[in-house]
Amino acid sequence: MEKHICEKRQSMYMAVKSSAEFYPNNVALRYMFRSFSYKHLLKRINQFAFELKEIGVKKDEPVTVCLPNIPDAVYLFYAINQIGAIANVVHPLFTYEQMRDNLALTKSKYLFCLDSKFKDFKPLIDDGICVHACSPASELRLLKRIGYRFLTRKKIEKIPQEYKMRGFYNAPILKEFDDRYENDAIYLHSGGTSGKPKVIALSSFAVNALVAQGPWIANRDNLDKLSMLAVLPMFHGFGLGIGIHIMLSDGGCDVLMPKFSPDDTIKYINRGELNMLIGVPVLFEALVNKPKFKGPGLKNVIIAWVGGDFIPSSLLDKFNRKMIIAGSDGRLRPGYGLTETVNVCCVNSVSHFKEGTVGTNLPNVKFKVVDPETLKEKKINEDGELLVGGETLMNGYRFSEDPKANEKVFVNIDGEKYVRTGDFVSLDSDGFLSFKSRLKRLIKVNGIPVFPSEIEQATASLPYVWECAAIGVDDTKRGHIIKLFVVLNHKMDISEETARKEISDKIVASQGVYAKPKEIIFIDKMPHTIVGKVDFKQLQ
Repeated sequence: MEKHICEKRQSMYMAVKSSAEFYPNNVALRYMFRSFSYKHLLKRINQFAFELKEIGVKKDEPVTVCLPNIPDAVYLFYAINQIGAIANVVHPLFTYEQMRDNLALTKSKYLFCLDSKFKDFKPLIDDGICVHACSPASELRLLKRIGYRFLTRKKIEKIPQEYKMRGFYNAPILKEFDDRYENDAIYLHSGGTSGKPKVIALSSFAVNALVAQGPWIANRDNLDKLSMLAVLPMFHGFGLGIGIHIMLSDGGCDVLMPKFSPDDTIKYINRGELNMLIGVPVLFEALVNKPKFKGPGLKNVIIAWVGGDFIPSSLLDKFNRKMIIAGSDGRLRPGYGLTETVNVCCVNSVSHFKEGTVGTNLPNVKFKVVDPETLKEKKINEDGELLVGGETLMNGYRFSEDPKANEKVFVNIDGEKYVRTGDFVSLDSDGFLSFKSRLKRLIKVNGIPVFPSEIEQATASLPYVWECAAIGVDDTKRGHIIKLFVVLNHKMDISEETARKEISDKIVASQGVYAKPKEIIFIDKMPHTIVGKVDFKQLQ
């Protein structure tokens, strides 16, 4: 059989269309334990594209998608790309104020949101915004649709018919498409390398360049008939590129999950309907702590990737130990990336990995480690700022208050374009990357650099530590002092006094006296951002 290859120089829509024509009967989506073929997926995308044009969406106009991972979100995303508009993908839990500000910033006149959120966003209609309500039950069977309407009747009963998405499902097929691939196709939102909110513009080419490496990452000829957990929302570059597009461009299946359910994840795995997992650490912690996450069903897992936040070595050990006991070859491997490079530019693959690192660069990605002040290249194993070049770079920041935002983030070295990551790393002789810290998180105690991630790693290695986070606090004498926040595993019998001493001793023994926290504060729950990362702003 002829091999299907994802071409980089095409739109994201064309990548999926090509996959659908090559694998029409493969399962493209699983949702609430229902399966949908590629033929069905392409039909829905084409119907949604027709309706987008009908309501007036034009090329290069931003269309805001405020949805969790439901079928409508996938159909909309590719339909927007099909007609040459820009998908402005935002968090499904946006408040009215956040949405109003985002629409004004991006100049978006179209909003697609959950029907349960329509009431919150309805006032935007008076501002000229075209708001459409999407139901998470649209692709479910009749009884489940009725059950959903009953459970949410107070929130959705007063939505006028003209604002409901149901008409999109009865639309004609639109066959024409925009074939550009280097223009702005997506707006994602991030803190950016400067720490200030940024609108990041990505092209179809950059996203396709990432997914073209899918077979290399998974050590497979292609991803045909394999399934990926799609639980990270599409506003997250990791969730969009790896969770959604990488599978749909190569005949694989996305298991859509609007909200993470460890129990449903385990059911899918045991049924042989889920082979690859991605997520942030808190997701995998919830999964491995489920008693049912064990047994021969785990043989169906071939690989899992974790990133986006500090990754305790204890988490990797717990996950991989369960896999070994079950006789599975699957392992949890760390990776690294940032939204400016479609989130994944470095990974421990199935066949190429090294403990204690976040992996090696993808074949079409280039790394340089430089002095952050002079940009002079560092030697092997020397710490410095990471620069990322290659095919997955963003088009640039949009709508920035800083007119020099793009000038600051892009650098040209020997004729090659790179993005400054703002991350402190080192590269070994085999090309494996060790992540040290965000430069903005680097703490200097008496002028000595201290890496919070290494303090956290030492702390998390203690069996009674559930979660931890280290921050730097200004100090007139030392420049900075270290404050460490710790959540204890209350199933283990240990006093705070004993834990405080043992944690302090562990840090000094492994990292030296300058890394010793001035304060160790025990809290009941660690604050997290909307994507599941530790919220350092709250801790600060």
